[in-house]
Amino acid sequence: MGYKQLIKSCIIVFATGLSAVACQSPEEATSVRKSTLETIGLYAFDAAEEEHYIFWKACGYNFLQFIDKGLWLSPEEQDGYYERLARGIEDAQRHGFKVGILLQSNLLSYPHDWWETFDPRDSMQMQARLATIEAVVKRCRKADVMEFYAGDPGGAPDSLGAEGIALWKDMAQEVRHLVHQYAPTAMFNVNIWAVSHWDYIQISPWATFFWDKEVQYGREIAGDTSLVNPMTGIEFPLHNYYRSLAFKAYEEAGVDPERFPTADGIRALKQRGIERIWGWAHFLIDEVDDGYTGYAGMKTHPAQAETRYLHRIVSDARQIGLTGMISNCDGSNSAVEAMNVYAFARFCQDGDLTPEKVIDEYASYLGADTTSQEVIAQVIRFIENHSTWEQSLPERNRVAAFTCRFETAGAALDALERIPHHSSQTKQFPLLESPAEYLIRLKDRLRDIAALNPDVSSPSSTQR
Repeated sequence: MGYKQLIKSCIIVFATGLSAVACQSPEEATSVRKSTLETIGLYAFDAAEEEHYIFWKACGYNFLQFIDKGLWLSPEEQDGYYERLARGIEDAQRHGFKVGILLQSNLLSYPHDWWETFDPRDSMQMQARLATIEAVVKRCRKADVMEFYAGDPGGAPDSLGAEGIALWKDMAQEVRHLVHQYAPTAMFNVNIWAVSHWDYIQISPWATFFWDKEVQYGREIAGDTSLVNPMTGIEFPLHNYYRSLAFKAYEEAGVDPERFPTADGIRALKQRGIERIWGWAHFLIDEVDDGYTGYAGMKTHPAQAETRYLHRIVSDARQIGLTGMISNCDGSNSAVEAMNVYAFARFCQDGDLTPEKVIDEYASYLGADTTSQEVIAQVIRFIENHSTWEQSLPERNRVAAFTCRFETAGAALDALERIPHHSSQTKQFPLLESPAEYLIRLKDRLRDIAALNPDVSSPSSTQR
């Protein structure tokens, strides 16, 4: 969707604290590590073509999220859009996915810009927005889950403090009522991404105040039994577990972030009968840099790999007891992120997998022989060691680099150039593009690494 490129940020993970696992027996710890998360989801923005559904399903996903973009369209465009969205829901379900629809909060409709909001205290504007949400719920009633989204976009244009959070909760209650009335088979979740913008939309994410407020208000909402109860699931953004912009702010302030939610908090939710307790780690599959390093404002990454960070966020999610994980991909353009898309689902499926194993697994679908597969796997390791995501993180928050036999981008590129050209892989897997096309992406990324960092070599310290 159009606004996506404007609001991208980054993320990272701390290792799970000892307090979360200290009371576990070895058998319990092994069970947690090996467990498959119940919901393995992609925020795909919009319906996609069949080849993407086939690829996503083969990776291991069972849930897709689409977002309602109709409010930004002219009245003449809306009917066609919602017909396509309804067909997209049915197409995804036919391919074996559950489907969720993200319903946005106090946004102004066309012809306003995507980020413009109205004052949530304005009862007339609120009723008008709820009426448009009602129409969307009716059109998308075959969806499996309706999810009410908090902020970014959305929030209070004036400073309201705690009153704003109360207004968002009131709106969530109204939306839940609409869902139960007009889409009675659909489940309902609240997604608390950027809910602090309902305190004040101008709170800056470049300072720790924003991230502290996300924890404060997130804890308050999770503890509100009138809202979050067996009828309502919750989706946590997990900012302070993985997001680079948050870690940069805390690093500059010289303090550690408070991780939220915790294992104790998740346990309390489960004791209240809440089943859908999901992580919504928006970024990471879709490599971004929060605008201060790497490709910022220059181009799209030709190929991406963040398997170490995907492994860590999924491991933390499993350890604290989340029942599902969702991350963002670039929808119909997800060939760029295919390695990460694959890795995220595999880690959600199997807690014993390591980043190295997943890379080797994916490379086995790309190489015509074991020699080619080994080269491709080493090249992916090299690219990941120099990813924009990696560069955007404070050093103390980085995961140890891969051991890689290539010391320079030039050496990796030379090895790739010697791989025989071929159009089909030795193992059958429904890739989004041919191995030859993917190798072109890897070569382009290596050239970019060399151009951005002429003297770059593979990290020699703290290697895995």
